[in-house]
Amino acid sequence: MNSSVDERVSLPEATAAIKFWTRQVLALSDEFIVSVSEFNCGKPTCPNLHTVIMVMSQEGPAKKIVINKPVADIYEFDVLDACLDLLRNSPA
Repeated sequence: MNSSVDERVSLPEATAAIKFWTRQVLALSDEFIVSVSEFNCGKPTCPNLHTVIMVMSQEGPAKKIVINKPVADIYEFDVLDACLDLLRNSPA
């Protein structure tokens, strides 16, 4: 899979790439569910579109990762940075 999503890639393909990268970075097993959603933010302090990645399992609470870009503009390094922020800010 390419490390970026270009305009020729469909939304389902872009979403699948983001899920794949998230699973790789966080070393998630198949028991975890990764959900990717794009939202429009009406607040003046946030971008028009942002992407939310939810990582869920029965083991504990869901983890929310926010990337302030639309799905189509997300690169592998964006997911890496966001996941690393999550890991740095998670309790040990």
